Formats: sequence, C-alpha cells, structure tokens
Amino acid sequence: MGNDQIASPSLDIRKTKFTMLKDQQCSLNMQIRLAMQLHDMQTQADLEKRLKEVLEQLNHIGL
Repeated sequence: MGNDQIASPSLDIRKTKFTMLKDQQCSLNMQIRLAMQLHDMQTQADLEKRLKEVLEQLNHIGL
C-alpha cells in the first residue's frame, strides 16, 4: 500500500471540512447583511462572532 492511498482520505476529509466551512462563511455573511438591514445589532454581533470562529478554522486548515 502506497502513501498516496493513506494520505488521500485525510486530504479528502480536509477538503470536505474546508468546503463546509466556506459554505458556513457565505451563509453567515448573508445573515449579517440581513441583520444590518434590519438594524438588529445583537444578532449582527452574534453572527460576527460565529464568523470569526469559522475564519479561524479556515486559517487552521490552510488548504
């Protein structure tokens, strides 16, 4: 069994996690814009905190 066969599942998992986090980032950005339009500062702040966490995870993966 070669290293490619061992490393591939790990890379696939990272790519899947990266894609999931990018989708979350997009969704949170849209929700933040809606909160801004509705002048809902508390919801906006909560969403921005979640977005920061997602961005930190994306930086950690670093694909």
